[in-house]
Formats: sequence, C-alpha cells, structure tokens
Amino acid sequence: MASITTLSPELLLSITEYISSRDILNFGLSCKSLFPVCYRALWSCLSLAPPTKKKKAWPGLQITPQFRSKVRETIENFWVNSPGLIYTKHVEFGKFICGDGDEAPTLMQLLEVGKLNPRCIDFSLSVSDVTSMDQRPVFQRLKKYTESKSLKELKAQLYSEVGYSLSATVDLAKVTKLAFNISSDGYRPVAETEERVPRRIQDITAILQKAINLRYFSWKAETERKYSFGYISEELKDLQEAFTSLQRLKTLKIENYLFHPSFFLKPPDSVQNLILNCVGSTEWWNDFSACPLTNVTDLRFHRPSLSSNSYSNELRGFLGNDDNLFPDTIKIEKIAARNLKTFLCPSDAVPHELRFHILKGNPKLQPEYKLELSNGEAKRFVKKHYNRFESNWELSKSYLEDLYVGHYLNNPDPMTELEVVEVYCQMCFMGEIESGYVTSWENANKRATDIGERCKADLEQKFPNYVGYGIHHFTLEFMQGLDDIDDDEFKKECIRVYEEDNDRGQKFFVARDMATGCLPAMVNKFRRAFDSLRKKIVKDVAEKIFKDLDTDEKTLMGSWIERAMEQLQDFGVNKLSLEDVTGD
Repeated sequence: MASITTLSPELLLSITEYISSRDILNFGLSCKSLFPVCYRALWSCLSLAPPTKKKKAWPGLQITPQFRSKVRETIENFWVNSPGLIYTKHVEFGKFICGDGDEAPTLMQLLEVGKLNPRCIDFSLSVSDVTSMDQRPVFQRLKKYTESKSLKELKAQLYSEVGYSLSATVDLAKVTKLAFNISSDGYRPVAETEERVPRRIQDITAILQKAINLRYFSWKAETERKYSFGYISEELKDLQEAFTSLQRLKTLKIENYLFHPSFFLKPPDSVQNLILNCVGSTEWWNDFSACPLTNVTDLRFHRPSLSSNSYSNELRGFLGNDDNLFPDTIKIEKIAARNLKTFLCPSDAVPHELRFHILKGNPKLQPEYKLELSNGEAKRFVKKHYNRFESNWELSKSYLEDLYVGHYLNNPDPMTELEVVEVYCQMCFMGEIESGYVTSWENANKRATDIGERCKADLEQKFPNYVGYGIHHFTLEFMQGLDDIDDDEFKKECIRVYEEDNDRGQKFFVARDMATGCLPAMVNKFRRAFDSLRKKIVKDVAEKIFKDLDTDEKTLMGSWIERAMEQLQDFGVNKLSLEDVTGD
C-alpha cells in the first residue's frame, strides 16, 4: 500500500479540502514532508468573520470582532509579514472591509498592492455602511478593485442587509453569491408611501440586471405593511424577467415570501437547487405546482419560522378573509416537476397531496428520499382510512347490534364469537367501503326512530317497550328498500307482534339485552388485534408505494381484517360465547 507521503502535492492539497483545519495542522506538525502542503492549505482561507461550522478557515488565522482594536495591528504584524499570504485564495472579510474602523483601508491596501490576491472574497454590507457611503472612500476603492479584475481572477460573495446602492460598492458582474437579509429600514428612503414598495422592487430588479454571473441567490426580508398583489404586479413582472435572465444561477433560496405571498418566483432554467421556506397563498401553491422546475434536481422545503398565529396573521394582511391560510387546507391536483433527485420537507410545511405527487411524478428520486416519502404516504394513507373506521365506531356497534338481534329472531342457532366478528367486519368494514352499509343504516335508523318517537305516546301505555321492536324492524326494512310508512303502519306492526307473535317480541327483548351486554367486549377483542397490526400495515403499504404498486382502501382493509382475524383465531377466539336466547 502506497504511503501518503508519496502522493503528489496536488493530490494532497485536494485531500485537505475534506478534512478539518485542526487535522491539517496536526499532519503538518507530525510529518516534515507534509508540512509545505499543509501550510499552504492552512493559508488558503483567511477569515475576519465569526466562526461557524461551515467556515474552513483555521482558527489560528481567524480574526474575530473580539480582537477589537487589535485587528489592524494583527493584520499588519502577522498577515502582511507571513509568506503564507501568497497561498490565500479565499478571504472572508465579514464587516471589516466596509466598516468605519482603520482596518478597512489596511485591507484595501493589501488588495491593491497585490500582497493579498484572493480569487474569492466574502463581505457583508449593513444599513449604516450604505447611509455613510459618501463619507467613506473605501467603497470607491473596493468598487475600483473589483472592476479591475476579470471574473476568472476574482469572484465576490455579498451578504447584504440593504436592498439598494450595491452597485456603488462592488462591480456586480463579479458577484456570484448574493444573500439578502433585509430589515424594514434596509430599503431606500422614499417620501411617498404609495411609491415605497414598487421602488423597492425596482431597486432589487436593477441589482439583478447587473449581477449577471450569480450562481447563488437567497432572500429574506421584513415588511412593515401589507398590500394587494395588484398594487405591485407590474414591478413583479420586471423582477421575474430579471431572474429569468440569470442563466448561471444554480441555487435559489426564498424565505417567507418575495414581496408578496401570492408571487411565486419561477426559477431560471439553470437552477438546480431550490430551497423554499415559504409563507404562500393558494395562488402561490398553484403556480408552484404548474412550474416544471426544468433542471431542479434538489428541492427542499423548510418550515416557516412563524407560529400558527403569526403565520395566519402574516397572510391575512395580504389576502382576503376567504383565502386558505395554511398549507394543509390547500388542495393540489398535480405537480409539473419531473426531474427531482432530492426532496426534503416537513409534512406540515406543505399541502398534504404534494408529497404524494412528488413521489409519483419523479422517477429519478434517490432511494433514501423515495423511501422517506413512501413511509410518509403510507402513514397518511393508513391514517386516513383508519380514521374513517374510527369515526364510524359507535354507529358500527349499533348497526352490529341490529344485525345480531335480527339473526336471533330468524335463526335458532346462536352465533359464535368469531361469527359475530366476521359479521362485523363484513358489514361494518367492507360493507361500508363497498356499499355504504353503516351510512345507510344510520339514515334508516333515523327514519324509523323519528316515526317511533311520534308513536311512542300512543303505544307505551298498553304496549310497553314495543316501540324499540318497531324501530329495529323498520330500520332493517328501510335498508331493504321499503318506502316511507305512516304512523299507523308502525303502530300496527308493534301491536301485531304483541298480540299475535309475543314469543318473537320476548325473544327480541332478550336478544337486545344480550347484544348490548356482550357485543362490545367481542368487538373490542377484534379492535385490539386490529390496532396492534397498524405499524406492520404501514410498513407493508410503504413497500408497495416504494415499488410503485397501487393500493386502495378495499385492498388495505381487506388485508388488515384478514390478518386481525388470523390473530384472533391463533388465540382461540372461536368458541360459543352466547347462550341460546331461547333459554334451552
């Protein structure tokens, strides 16, 4: 196996890009032959910005605000005199290059005389920087320096808290990364209130028209007032055109909204990475759904950094009261995007159907993302149909009681516990799915109960409790297609049973009492077995979705019921559980 010391300096230098600055330092100190490459790697990036996890600069070469008055002294006595400065390719100036301290001229002099010759510079621009621009020549020097370089020689990455006058600080054609984080006072002052927002959009549009080499753009901004979409529609068209012309843009990130929550910014065809942390209206989601996102392969949604109340309040100021305010209330019919490989989002940040359409419409999704979506869709699918069963729980028990009583009125043999559960599954589960039996029983029972209530006063004195028989009898008759009956027909049937078929009447009372006493326990056994299988069912459904196999409610519930019944039989639930209601 070849030793690391035998590798070429170019290969070693490329390896250092993937390890921490601390490890690079340790390598250089522990092996003399590796020191030149490690030294060069350590000096490749200098930083005057606060350290973060993403920063590559070695802490030993990082100047932070904690240095305070020692910043200029450190630069002049350490950076300038170090031979490592010639290896520096990336400098993170932070706020120092545009700051009002004496370190800004020092840094500019290093750039102008060529002692510092980076290929990429990062710097930040604050509101106070722009408002004092006329009194600080460092801005003109920075602009002139960036203009003197070609794009191959120099790229700039700008983090701005203001939305105007950027072209006075830097040659925008050299800016490849532009990140806005604008507060309400970060816009150009405008005297006329009605002209403020249109002017803000025009300022951003003008910046983008000059920043023709952008690779990365991100947006986050505050607004102090709400306004209608029509108020800024013409300016937004120009803004869209400016973005469309950015044919080198690769990454686009929008947080909250870009001037209005109904304005969906269509990414240029060159965009591959789209990151959205959006507060969007129904119109925004419709436009998003219709956009083909031609070359976007990585789509990520993040949860807006707003509470539910703040989210709705933010939207309500822009939209009418009739608009849907939350993603889970918005319906999506289809998604035009077809080339996604990566898709990430919290389920509550997007409309429910979005994840399903993304999964079905993007065959290039990488397996880990497809699996995550499949699991999420399986949980949603199972929950949806389980909730239907759950919502019919009380009605199903009442329907089952009627079915049980009807069986004992017409059959001499008692039902086994397993038979009771089978009837429950066949009629209350599958029957509801296929034919709406539970819903039909509810309607029929309501009709019969309404008639029974009207007849109750006339029947209860001479024929106590027979109203209950009449309701049971006519509920099942209505389900069989019987048309409406009048009160006299209801009374006649109750009186007939009392006078001519009292054995049937007594049998009804016994069966009804046993049904209300025993059936809930039986059904609860099944329900416990049914509920215990939920995680397994979700896993099975997820596998089907992952393999692009279709499933529906009937197939889902049929399989689920079958497995629950098998589990009951494994535990011996098949014995006779009810005595013969005749008493024999």
